[in-house]
Amino acid sequence: MLKEHYPEMDVKVFYVDIRAFGKGFEDLFRRSKGEGVRYIRGLPGQIKEDLHTRNLVLSVENTATNKLMEHEVEMVVLSLGVKPCEDVKETQEMLALQRTSDGFYLEAHPKLQPVDSATKGIFFAGCTESPKDIKDSVTQASASAARAMRLMSSGEITVEAITAEVIKDKCEICGICVRVCPYNAITMDKDNKIPAQVTQAACSGCGTCAAECPTNAIFMRHFTDSQIEGQIDSLLEEKPAEKILVFACNWCSYAGADFAGVSRLQYPSNARLIRTMCSGRVDKKFIWRAFERGAPVVLVSGCHFGDCHYIDANHWTKKRVEKIWKKMEKLGIRPERLQLEWISAAEGIRFSNVMKRMEELRADVTPEETEDTRKIIQKEGGN
Repeated sequence: MLKEHYPEMDVKVFYVDIRAFGKGFEDLFRRSKGEGVRYIRGLPGQIKEDLHTRNLVLSVENTATNKLMEHEVEMVVLSLGVKPCEDVKETQEMLALQRTSDGFYLEAHPKLQPVDSATKGIFFAGCTESPKDIKDSVTQASASAARAMRLMSSGEITVEAITAEVIKDKCEICGICVRVCPYNAITMDKDNKIPAQVTQAACSGCGTCAAECPTNAIFMRHFTDSQIEGQIDSLLEEKPAEKILVFACNWCSYAGADFAGVSRLQYPSNARLIRTMCSGRVDKKFIWRAFERGAPVVLVSGCHFGDCHYIDANHWTKKRVEKIWKKMEKLGIRPERLQLEWISAAEGIRFSNVMKRMEELRADVTPEETEDTRKIIQKEGGN
């Protein structure tokens, strides 16, 4: 643009690599070269001012010729990277959003939901999600406006039936559920002794609050405690010593098991899967119940960090399992009998390999060890 308006200007661009990835970018690159813009492969290492001319002198190592060069110019324009603004963390905590390792907001799905956040009703536009040029910013803003318009014009929204409900008589107003909820969907008033309350429209039903509640004051609609415990009892009713009990999250590890199956990958046939919406739903009492019913090994599996369908609920899974490991060691139970793995929906091979490793662990557990574990847990009261 400068060269077009000021043909007499001598423009030099110092670069390390050039990627003309966008629509028409390659044409702009060639056009600028045709206008006389010089592209020099090298990165300026020092900029100093000439005391006589007051111009700037750039010291550059030309990586194409391996020679040190000096260029005297009247003006230097630095091409800087884009980083998120400083208040992005405050907004993240307020709206329960996810961020990438670079600090930008993370979309719900890079291909299927590129403008949606994991929190329902929040959409991204422009550089909040990643660095963009004007064209991409306008495109994303248009998509976000269309998504918001669809919600606002409907008059009402349909929420999933899988949500949490607080049993107020059991609530001790400890605040744990408020802290662990990825969506800030739970509120309470400790000062006025008002029990926790779930905003149904904001709840996505991960079940982390129910798993963390110390008084069992949270009831999950669907995937209830009695349903999951019933599955544990049924799966371990006959020949429990021969089985691998697996808790698999609906979105990743359970789908990974399906992918292993349709890919015709071989893994032990004695694996028994219990599906939960999220690994965060796996309560410690489920794990202790499995060992009490004679399970030689138990696997808790979920999404990789950063890919959790429920923002960061799997972080609480990790903390919970680590606490159980410590207690197992304290009670004299081998902690390695409880495994924690992150498996994506596309990692059928990984699921198969994990199951083979679990089978090796299972084969190493003796009937005497299983019986001792059962007695220890019964003595401790089941948890």
